[in-house]
Amino acid sequence: MYRVLISCLLFSATLMAQEPLEVVTLPVQVHRVRSELHPWLECAITESEIQAVFAEVNRIWAPAGIRFEVKGIREMQALNIAPKRFFQRSRNWVKEALPMDQLVAGVLNVCFIHDMGPNGFYYGEPAVVSEVTTSRSVRGGSEHPVGRVAAHELGHALTLKHREDRKCLMAPGLRGTELNKEEIQAARQRAVQIKRSSQF
Repeated sequence: MYRVLISCLLFSATLMAQEPLEVVTLPVQVHRVRSELHPWLECAITESEIQAVFAEVNRIWAPAGIRFEVKGIREMQALNIAPKRFFQRSRNWVKEALPMDQLVAGVLNVCFIHDMGPNGFYYGEPAVVSEVTTSRSVRGGSEHPVGRVAAHELGHALTLKHREDRKCLMAPGLRGTELNKEEIQAARQRAVQIKRSSQF
């Protein structure tokens, strides 16, 4: 009798532990950067390719109960800035070329460019993703390198830092996708804050 009762309690506890997290959906505005002056900035990614990128982003973030919904895709004309100086960091030059007044308030902004050396970056809006990536594959990792880069940079937007574990999402330059409990908790906390302040 007691064994049956204990077994039922353990089974119920297991089911409760496996209950999926309530999904937090975050709005995203995508910008395809254009530039006749700087080929590095001139991206060629199509709308269908962007949808494929975010399908992979959402697959990676599903265990955290976070979903990114593309609300719009628009062109962004880069500013006509001077060519990158030899010692200038690529990410600083790219951010200088992006017109900040074209970002959309109340959403996560993601800009796609062609190539800049780093696969992407985020240090304050927007997240920037290269359509040309040089990440290394890992066992069980993502087979969609651009989607994995986008998922990684959005992780930064959700307060996550780099973590040196080949299989994890926040390892730079690799294709791991795993998130630990602390990362999920921190990301969800930030996601809820963004959702509350969103206009969508």
